[in-house]
Amino acid sequence: MAESGEVLFSSWHAARDQLRKWREEGSKQSERVLALGQDLITEQGTKLGDELWTVYEQVFIAALDCKQNVLATAYLRELSRKFPGSKRVALLRGMSLEALQLYDEADKLYAELLEHEPANSGVHKRRLAIMKAQGQTFELATGLTKYVQDFRADHDAWLELADVYIGNQEYGKAAFCVEEVIMANPHHHLYHLRYAEIRQTMGGVENLEIARKYYSQAVNLHATSVRALTGLCLVCSSLASMAKGPSSKSKKDSQRLFSWASERLISVYENQGASECQLQSVHAMLDCLSIAERS
Repeated sequence: MAESGEVLFSSWHAARDQLRKWREEGSKQSERVLALGQDLITEQGTKLGDELWTVYEQVFIAALDCKQNVLATAYLRELSRKFPGSKRVALLRGMSLEALQLYDEADKLYAELLEHEPANSGVHKRRLAIMKAQGQTFELATGLTKYVQDFRADHDAWLELADVYIGNQEYGKAAFCVEEVIMANPHHHLYHLRYAEIRQTMGGVENLEIARKYYSQAVNLHATSVRALTGLCLVCSSLASMAKGPSSKSKKDSQRLFSWASERLISVYENQGASECQLQSVHAMLDCLSIAERS
């Protein structure tokens, strides 16, 4: 049954549609899926038709996320009864083994699945997840590199590989990974933001100017992004305060962008109902950065 504080839906149709929405968006919402899905299966499962088994799978994964392994096992048992011999259910069984930290057994199962279906990206990603869970950083980097060569359209994998490189302080390689994602999806502000942050971390005039460009594009795509506006203020302040390196035009561009971004950042905080204390903190940060800008 729904937990205390969980929003109750007016009809089973609404509950079903909400679960569908979370699936389509790729939004886990694991605790809410678990509460809502359990109720829907128990109370209205017969009305779902074939979609019942999709909901079973969704709730199974949510149960694993919430470390409800006994409950997850119960749902996996029902799926196995309905679909004996299913490779999709076998993949879920491997995920259950992972949750129990039986990594060798899970990896053996995945290897068997790949013998029959070597192009199954989902199974490959589960093997990568095992490497990550066991802290096998080198193996994970190697595995992800091969994976993105075979499945170039998997943006999440490129970003995961970028994270691995960042953890190893290999920022140039991380930047390349995010470039691949931006080329495939140039209208997603978070990708531009991620790239700007990597370039800013790399440092140096050229990287900071590139970071400024990509922070600006992130703001163009998402005008109220506090993270992008803050990053833009930081990088513009750094460029404007450098004694050597940036051209006079670059410094003037940075000063102009800093003034605009700082005003915009304050406006966003105000429109979001920030407290007086929060606004004072933002003003203090910008005052500190503006000192660097004028020096």
